[in-house]
Amino acid sequence: MSASESPIASPAPGWAKKFPRDEKIFLVLVLVSVAFMTVFAVGWVIWGSQNVPTRAEIVDQKAYAAQVNEFTKRYQADDGKAWVPPGTDAYMLAFRFGWTPELVLQEDTKYTIWISSADVLHGFSIVGQNLNLQIAPKHGFGATITPDAPGSYRIICNEYCGLDHQKMTSFLTVVTAAEMAATQTTIAAGGAATGSGSGAAPGAIEISADPGNALRFDVSELSASAGTVTISMANPASLPHNVAIKGDGVDVKGEIVGSGGTSTASADLEAGTYTFYCSVPGHEQGGMTGTLTVK
Repeated sequence: MSASESPIASPAPGWAKKFPRDEKIFLVLVLVSVAFMTVFAVGWVIWGSQNVPTRAEIVDQKAYAAQVNEFTKRYQADDGKAWVPPGTDAYMLAFRFGWTPELVLQEDTKYTIWISSADVLHGFSIVGQNLNLQIAPKHGFGATITPDAPGSYRIICNEYCGLDHQKMTSFLTVVTAAEMAATQTTIAAGGAATGSGSGAAPGAIEISADPGNALRFDVSELSASAGTVTISMANPASLPHNVAIKGDGVDVKGEIVGSGGTSTASADLEAGTYTFYCSVPGHEQGGMTGTLTVK
């Protein structure tokens, strides 16, 4: 092996040559392209029109849940949805495993939708639309959107939040200005549903959800006489809850309410044993249930 062929010997004099002109041009073009794409990518993320304008702030979970409940009561129509008039911010609460309330917005109108979580980290995504947010407890996120076409749009959680994560879905409905105006007239005239009212129904059996967010009622056994049985559940917790009655072919569910709301379930019951429970997904399985004995 000659010295010039040795892997450890110094290279022969004159081995290094200057880059030819065409290689210099190629390297300059590569560097310019890299610089341009870097600036473009950063600008797209920061200033791109694809980004939904959002705001974030610290919130008290219980106070926010109460705000959602009041918002729902104010704008709820007889279909159970919150019809949000133009110029009004909308409020939603995420919880395992659902969203409350279901919103109805007017087309071609700018809205800010505020969303927070009552328990764990969730994701907020509208299928087919460029809106994907992470929703964290104790944080409120405001997304400004302008829906441009009437229809029903599916909302999903895109952040794994538990075993029933796949069931965490709802809908955002967009209607025309005429539909919104007609429904607002009905609401103003007192035609809105009253299931989320703050008072118990007359003659009802009154119970309460646990104020510390434990999945339980303040009682586990109830008794009543045969006939029309009504249970009213006050919700002092930051988690949404409701009361429902099932058994012997009966399955009646009260409205899901937030902090400060009252859910009422009423059914005509014959003598026997029934179950009262919270129908929010996962809550009955977590222990929010009891026995109702009808004599």
